[in-house]
Amino acid sequence: MTFHQKFINVIKKYRKTFLIVFVGLNIVAFIGLFRIKIDTDFSIFMPSNSEALEEYEEMSKKFGSSEQLIFLLKSDETDVEKVLNDFFRIQKKIEETEGVNFLNGPIPPAVPVGLTISPVTEITDDNYEKILEYTGKMGSIKALYKREDTYYGLYTVMPDPEKIEEASDEILGIFEQSGLEFYKTGDTYLQTSIFDYILKIIFFIPPIALILILCVFRWQIGNFKGTFLSIFPAGIGALWTMGLLGWTSLDLSIITVLTPIFTIVMGSADGLHFISHIQDEVKKGTPVDVALSRTLQKVGWPMILTTLTTIAGFMSLLVIQSEPMRQLAFTASVGILLAGIVTWVFLPVIYIGIKKPVKEKKNKTFDPVTPLLHKSVGKPSMIITLIISLAFVPGIFLIKTDLNMLSFYKEKTEVRQSIDKISEITGGSIPLFIEFKSVEDPLSGEIAERVSNLEKELMNSGAVTKTVSIYDVFTTLNQIIFRADEGEFPQTARANLMYNMFSSVQPGEVENTLVRDENLGRMIVFPANLSNEILKEIIRISGESSDEKITFKPLGTPLVIKEMNDRIIPDQVGSILLAILMVFVLLWFTLKSFKMSLIAIIPLGSTLIALFGFMGYAGISLSIVTSTIASITIGVGIDYSVHFTSIFKTFYKEYDSKTAAEKAFEYVSKPVLANALGLSIGLTALIFSPLKFHTYMSMLMWVSMLTSSFISLTFLPTVLRKSFAKKDLKKK
Repeated sequence: MTFHQKFINVIKKYRKTFLIVFVGLNIVAFIGLFRIKIDTDFSIFMPSNSEALEEYEEMSKKFGSSEQLIFLLKSDETDVEKVLNDFFRIQKKIEETEGVNFLNGPIPPAVPVGLTISPVTEITDDNYEKILEYTGKMGSIKALYKREDTYYGLYTVMPDPEKIEEASDEILGIFEQSGLEFYKTGDTYLQTSIFDYILKIIFFIPPIALILILCVFRWQIGNFKGTFLSIFPAGIGALWTMGLLGWTSLDLSIITVLTPIFTIVMGSADGLHFISHIQDEVKKGTPVDVALSRTLQKVGWPMILTTLTTIAGFMSLLVIQSEPMRQLAFTASVGILLAGIVTWVFLPVIYIGIKKPVKEKKNKTFDPVTPLLHKSVGKPSMIITLIISLAFVPGIFLIKTDLNMLSFYKEKTEVRQSIDKISEITGGSIPLFIEFKSVEDPLSGEIAERVSNLEKELMNSGAVTKTVSIYDVFTTLNQIIFRADEGEFPQTARANLMYNMFSSVQPGEVENTLVRDENLGRMIVFPANLSNEILKEIIRISGESSDEKITFKPLGTPLVIKEMNDRIIPDQVGSILLAILMVFVLLWFTLKSFKMSLIAIIPLGSTLIALFGFMGYAGISLSIVTSTIASITIGVGIDYSVHFTSIFKTFYKEYDSKTAAEKAFEYVSKPVLANALGLSIGLTALIFSPLKFHTYMSMLMWVSMLTSSFISLTFLPTVLRKSFAKKDLKKK
């Protein structure tokens, strides 16, 4: 009696015990779902051991929190005084909110009157025109805008880091109660939107993926019962994995939210092969228990191997220097492993209890693809594979690494529309800081001139759309109060006078821009966009403007993400090499043939070329997220080679290489095609995600899975047939 027969006998004998354990595990996993914690922090995209992040955090300690909440309030009111009153009323409420360290609103805290600055305590008939006149002369530092007959008020809030969640919730409530239309952005609200989007993704996309895969598998299996059983292990694997997340300290993030989707889509492969081959046996009249043991004997080890190779693909992500990618590598690997265990253990437990075993229907769905693939075996496959490789190679050199905060969201999302509207009205939405350190008082005329020159150079370069510094405020006041020339910074005495006045009237603005006793300051710039090219230009101009008297250093979250982009290519190369090495070792260990293992891994080369070439042609940036597809392609794409090569080896024991290749093609072609289409169509559910890179992942999966399945079913049998042809003579 073989191992597989003994295994099925154990399942028959202790079936009730297995079912009790199965139900218990499901209950525990279901309870765990309600314990899941969601992590919305953008720091998950930050690289490990990031120098840019350390410098940014150090700056925040010196100047206070650098995190901003930005609101743009719109008023269609025609009475200007009422508009200003509405804006001012909201501004005062925000200032009184606990946890607000600093607010720059549309109404200035004071306006120049003669040689003094008069605080604004209310909006009246006497001062509203002066406020309009003053804000009109403030240039880039103003926060009150007029477009045609509509007024917009910009509110920039810097909250206390210890009370940021409470403050942001209360401020949001103030704007919602105003009854006016408003737009919002800033790290905190971007993270709030991420929370909402994660909930939408986790509740809607996995079920959509499940339905899509069911439709594809229904074509292969031929009946609904068998289709349900084929995808059942993947669904249970996803449930157990999410339950495990709830019972552990791991959080669900914008990256790990893909875990149940990957588990369902990729964990369904073994279930499909298992049910397909059982049906083949049952169709011949074989008893269920015998059909189960024979199926495990033929595809049991290939199923284990494909599970391990898929896990190897995910585990190769550990090379990428990012904590969320390591979490995805772990959680997705666990999900695939659990789906494999359910397929091997609990699927036979359930199947053996079915009174009427599922059989494939006689009226099969029309399948024009398989005959075409069969005709492509031989020279056509070699020519097509060569064309694919040559056609996509140039695209590899067009790949860019350019993940940024704006590229997360699709254009139609509320977040992206708010960001675009704020940029349209104010000239910027996602800021950078440029910290400067001087050898003398930052309020000296020379230092002020150097900072002003940098602002002008950045604006003239087109790299930024807007710059803001304390020097802009002092220069504007110098022009209004002392009738100085436009753009003239006040002399030291006047600058000190303004500094003292502002320190008493608006201390938050001074503290957030100058640390005078350390000769430190910072300005805010708004990049034209957050692409690597623009950020590099800002860094270049800042560096060239530095010398022994003053140094400029751009800092901010976009630059931290840029550092990740700069690391991604060497990390990606390391990840791919590790994945290929692990997969090859697993193949060699299982097939016990170096030559056969080497041949089985050949399809990966052309598939990776097609994948990266398509990325270059389509303008899809290589990022921390899209880089996962290459590792997944290796782990999942090799499955087709594994199944074909394993079955080829089995048949080669009895037949010559040509016949073995023919029979292997007949045995695995439809499950492989169904699986490739199932994976691709299943991940098409990601197009419903509000996040842009999820759509990119769906597109890339189509390219990699279709290329991999085609080469595995045409080019691979051609190479195996030719490589073992000489041994056929010896066998005879």
